Amino acid sequence: MNKLLCVVIALVIVSAAVKPGLGQSNSDAVSAALTQGDDFLKKKDFPKAMDEYRKADKLAHHVCAECYLHMFALDRQSGDLAGALEDAKRALKAAGDDKLTATRAHLLRANLLVQMAGKPTDKKLKEAEEETREALNLAPDQAITHYNLGYILLREERDSEGVAELNTFIAAPGANPKAISKARSYIASPIRAREPFVPDFSFATVEGQMISNTALKGKVVLLDFWGTWCPPCRASVPMLSQLRKKYAEKPVLMVGISSDENEQAWKHFIAANHMDWPEYIDLSGKVREVFEVHSYPTYFVVDREGIIRFRKSGFGQESQSELEEAIDKALKRPPEARAADSASASLQ
Repeated sequence: MNKLLCVVIALVIVSAAVKPGLGQSNSDAVSAALTQGDDFLKKKDFPKAMDEYRKADKLAHHVCAECYLHMFALDRQSGDLAGALEDAKRALKAAGDDKLTATRAHLLRANLLVQMAGKPTDKKLKEAEEETREALNLAPDQAITHYNLGYILLREERDSEGVAELNTFIAAPGANPKAISKARSYIASPIRAREPFVPDFSFATVEGQMISNTALKGKVVLLDFWGTWCPPCRASVPMLSQLRKKYAEKPVLMVGISSDENEQAWKHFIAANHMDWPEYIDLSGKVREVFEVHSYPTYFVVDREGIIRFRKSGFGQESQSELEEAIDKALKRPPEARAADSASASLQ
C-alpha cells in the first residue's frame, strides 16, 4: 500500500557529510566512524553499528544531524521504529539552519509514519502530513514533495486535495517520469493509494509450495516480511502462531518472507519455533523490492481479489487485533462488493 517510499528514497539517502564548524581532523574522524558504522549495518551487526554512530555523534559534540540520520536508518531496519522517529527529531534539531538536511529529516520521518499507519483515520497519517508540509515549506522547489503530500492526503481519504497536489507535481519541471506515471494512476483511481492490487511476484517456499499473486486469488493472505535478526520480528512469532491457529479452518493463508542471509540459521529458527506455515527466504531481495519493504516486520493483508486491504510496519500490543480486524473484514467482504470496487476503479 505504501508507494511513497519508491519516490522518496532517492531524496533522503543519508550521506556522510558532517556539520560545518568542526576541525578537519575531527571531521575526518566523524566521517570515518560513520563509514565504519555503515559497514557494520550492511552486515546487520546493529550493536557495533550503533556504537560507531554514537562515537561519531560524540566526536561531533552532539551537533551532527547526519549521525542521527544514520541512527534512524539503523533503527528503522532493525525494527525499532519508535526509536527511528526520535532519531529523526534529533536530526532536525541538530540541522539548525541547514534546510536541505532538515528537509530530508522531515521526509524520512513522514515516510516512516506512513509505513506505520493503518486506517485512514490513523493519527500517524496526520503527523506525516504535517512533516511533509514542513519539508515543502523548507524546500518549495522540490516537486517530489508535492507527490508525497498528495499520496498522504489520498491515504487520509481527502481525494480532491490529494489529486490537486499530484497535479502540481506532474506540472512541475523535471518531475520524475516513473513518479508521474504513478501519480496519474492515483488521479485516475484515488482508491488505489489506499487499496492497491498486490504486485506481480512468485517464489517457492522452503516446503516447495509455489506462491504467486495469481495463485493466491480466492484466499485471504497475510504476508509477514521479517528476519531472524530483527528483535520485534522474533517477538511476533507467538502472535503469528495464534493467528495461524485461529484461522486454520478458514480460507486464510499466512506466508513468511524472510530478509535473512544465512539460510541455515533461518531454517533452524523456523524449526525451533514451530513456524508451520509457508516460509520463503528472499536472498535476492526481489520480493521485498517489489513490495517496497524497508522496515521490519511489515505485514500485508490481501483479500480474495488480490487487493491489499492492510499494510503496516512495526510490531506492538495492538498488532494482533489490527491484523485480526483486517483479516475478518477481508473474509466477510462479499463478492459483489469486490466487483463493485473493481468497476469503480476502472471508471475513475
